Parts: sequence; C-alpha cells; structure tokens
Amino acid sequence: MFSTLFQATGFKRALDLFEAGRFDEGKALLKSLQDEFLAVCDENEALKKQLAEVAEVLDLAEKIQFDGQKYWLDEDGERKGPFCQVCYDRDGLLVHLHRRENHWECQSCHGLYILPRESEKGPQKKPRLRTTLDKTVPLFLEQEMS
Repeated sequence: MFSTLFQATGFKRALDLFEAGRFDEGKALLKSLQDEFLAVCDENEALKKQLAEVAEVLDLAEKIQFDGQKYWLDEDGERKGPFCQVCYDRDGLLVHLHRRENHWECQSCHGLYILPRESEKGPQKKPRLRTTLDKTVPLFLEQEMS
C-alpha cells in the first residue's frame, strides 16, 4: 500500500504530468491512486464491521448473567435461557439448554446441568459437611515385603 504522503502528493504529481503532456504517465499514476483509494475503502469497511462486532459482544456481556452453572440473558427485563456455560465460555455461543426430567442438557457439547430440587416449602437446604472424621484414614498403606 502507498503511504498517505504519496496519496497527498500523488494528485499534484498527476496534474504536473498532464500539464507536461505526459498523459500515459498521468493516467497510470491516477490509476494507482484509485486502486489505493479502493483498498483503503475496503479496509475501512472491514474495520467498521469489526467495531460493530466488538460493540455487540460488549452489549451482550452486559446482559448475560451467570447463576453458578448456567447463563441467563436479561433483555428488557425479560429473563431468557438458560444457556450452556461451556459453549459460551469456550466459543462465545449462546446455546439453549433443553430441560429433561432431572437436568438440563446442551445439544451442542452434551453438557449436563442438574436441576435444583425443591420441596413443597421451598428449596432444600444443602447437607452440612462434617469438618472432622471419626477415624483417621491413612493415605498410603505400608505393605510387608516377603
């Protein structure tokens, strides 16, 4: 690609060539300036497209919510989803999860997400974990050598 300085001075040089009667050289210079202009226009369009894509990603990032295992989309106060955490984190794709009897399933990566159990009075409490063991369990067992 030509430099901006070449573009800026190229038109003056083309005019000088035409005024000197060197029409073929002037036409060749104008053609190269036109090719450069079209290349810059193509690059500008590609950059505009990239900028629009980045704006869409940023907009989506503001609307997406993670509940600890799945993603939900909040659009105008309406909650949509759930969406697969793996597919979104890995590929940036919002893939709807399909509800089964006891879980959600992703048709793309085949990930499974457990449905929370709820009793009639509300969600069940998680069982408390014991912090101490009744008996110490050795990590390695010594074997007698015969």
